[in-house]
Amino acid sequence: MRKLVFSFLIVTLPIVLFANSDFVKVENGRFILNGEEFRFVGSNNYYMHYKSNRMIDSVLESAKAMGVKVLRIWGFLDGESYCRDKNTYMHPAPGVFGLPEGTNAQDGFERLDYTVAKAKELGIKLIIVLVNNWDDFGGMNQYVRWFGGIHHDDFYRNEKIKEEYKKYVSFLINRVNTYTGVPYREEPTIMAWELANEPRCETDKSGNTLVEWVEEMSAYIKSLDPNHLVAVGDEGFFNNYEGFRPYGGEAEWAYNGWSGVDWKRLLEIETVDFGTFHLYPSHWGVSPENYAQWGAKWIEDHIKIAKEVGKPVVLEEYGIPKSAPVNRVAIYKLWNDLVYNLGGNGAMFWMLAGIGEGWDRDEKGYYPDYDGFRIVNDESEEAKLIREYAKLFSTGEDTREDTCMFITPKDGQEIKKTVKVRVGVFDYSNTFKGISVGVENLLFEDEIKHLGYGVYGFEFDTTRISDGEHEMFLEAHFRGETVKDTIRVKVVNRAQYVLAEEVDFSRPEEVKNWWNSGTWQAEFKTPDIEWNGEVGNGALQMNVVLPGKGDWEEVRVVRKFDQLPVCEILEYDIYIPDVEGLTGRLRPYAVLNPGWVKIGLDMNNTSIDSGELVSFDGKKYRKFHVRIEFDKTPGVNELHIGVVGDHLEYDGPIFIDNVRLYKKSS
Repeated sequence: MRKLVFSFLIVTLPIVLFANSDFVKVENGRFILNGEEFRFVGSNNYYMHYKSNRMIDSVLESAKAMGVKVLRIWGFLDGESYCRDKNTYMHPAPGVFGLPEGTNAQDGFERLDYTVAKAKELGIKLIIVLVNNWDDFGGMNQYVRWFGGIHHDDFYRNEKIKEEYKKYVSFLINRVNTYTGVPYREEPTIMAWELANEPRCETDKSGNTLVEWVEEMSAYIKSLDPNHLVAVGDEGFFNNYEGFRPYGGEAEWAYNGWSGVDWKRLLEIETVDFGTFHLYPSHWGVSPENYAQWGAKWIEDHIKIAKEVGKPVVLEEYGIPKSAPVNRVAIYKLWNDLVYNLGGNGAMFWMLAGIGEGWDRDEKGYYPDYDGFRIVNDESEEAKLIREYAKLFSTGEDTREDTCMFITPKDGQEIKKTVKVRVGVFDYSNTFKGISVGVENLLFEDEIKHLGYGVYGFEFDTTRISDGEHEMFLEAHFRGETVKDTIRVKVVNRAQYVLAEEVDFSRPEEVKNWWNSGTWQAEFKTPDIEWNGEVGNGALQMNVVLPGKGDWEEVRVVRKFDQLPVCEILEYDIYIPDVEGLTGRLRPYAVLNPGWVKIGLDMNNTSIDSGELVSFDGKKYRKFHVRIEFDKTPGVNELHIGVVGDHLEYDGPIFIDNVRLYKKSS
């Protein structure tokens, strides 16, 4: 028997009253706390509702020490399997909230109670998210499965699903904290409720479906809890706004409504109090040399629209993987500068971690850097930068000094062929005069161009200097002062490579080492992957449906490789049956993980009819050989191979064979 807990049993409990000023409010496009403007540096953490007191304390105490004023956390754990995986129960089945009777596990709501109580003690505000767009911790697809839906976006349309979401929201908002005795709806420590983490509705490009859902759910929350702010929690995607284009024309989909999000219309909803937007150029298909500028324009565009609408706006998630071939400290500095200088109300990095325990503990005792974005309160340059900007946002005390920094290449990077050099100039005195970059006997001045937002760049032909280690220097000249930065790089134009690992699928058992890692606007059929003995000496067969309606319809498979961190070349073959009338293009690429580093984007694009025609057992196939050169990436162990269709309508098998990884010879 499951223990059923209903919200109407909770609302009869006494209400504890607080002064209105204890809650974060919105006035005239600003956050207000205790009568003063509230601007902040914040962060995110996804494990506060299922970890130990010690780990929760560590995150919140780290936030306090760094000056981080707001922490965004998950307030959901949906589905029996997801609850069982975390040994923590919150929402295991429809109408079931908490720990079912006879279950020997943690109550996730008790863990959330503790987090709220500890944050209250330390003076940290919390933004609590109510469901996930993604499958981590259950999410929208769990609701869809519960009620027999067939598509992710049924979450926004199915009335039974919407009622279940409302029941969960009502239960949480009306919950009485077991540590403080205060109902959540009366708890000033909670700054805001967020409807979802990164909601998208790709089946309705107009944005209407998501707008209607947000109107309904935000009004519902306000009817239960007028004390707290409400936000959407979305990534901030635009929908073809006049005059708004992405920097460099990259990641156009984030501006053209592809994801079914219309950020401005969402912000204009009366019961939405402030805007949120996220920033992950490395995940969104932006070139590394444009991460800084693309993100700068993204920030500028959102703050401009928020000012027009008259509501606060928060960059509530941002990140560059530690493994990316850029100096992320320089990029974080630029982005925080812009949020602050343009009048944004908060900047929240992904993600803050503390100490770890058991398997979730690295060699230094911290929670592991699973996704490559982690920051801890240590002496790293990232942590120092966060502490500096936390003080600036909180106090307005501006101690920033003119400086310059290499963005790419980053210190210690191996480089070859032509490298796109990018540097950032931070001109707080408004006296910047010029810049120069040098290496060995080469000095670059006239070649350097301003690329926007204080970023300068040029192309460096590394064959002009010898292989080996070199120092690159950067000088930025201001009135009466010159500031400098230096990095070490290793030129490797004449490097030789040897085979490190290969998979030829000659044994059926090899396929067991692979699994599907997701789709994008495409589908896996059943079974999703299997072994095929007819193609070559054996191949991995993916059974897929590519609708052929878009320029990025993707299926991915993944395998772990021990030698992946030291490799720099990937090769593999794709086979597609030669079907009469098949048109469109292939856009193969790959991903290194943790860190989700995309490699080979648009390096091997080709039309489907250009593939080499080959035959196996009398059947004809189109063969495409893929070769990707990439930077050696320490810490990665998963290789995700992505096969992307560009207006390629196809329903059937696609084969992967002859996967080879190469590393430099010693």
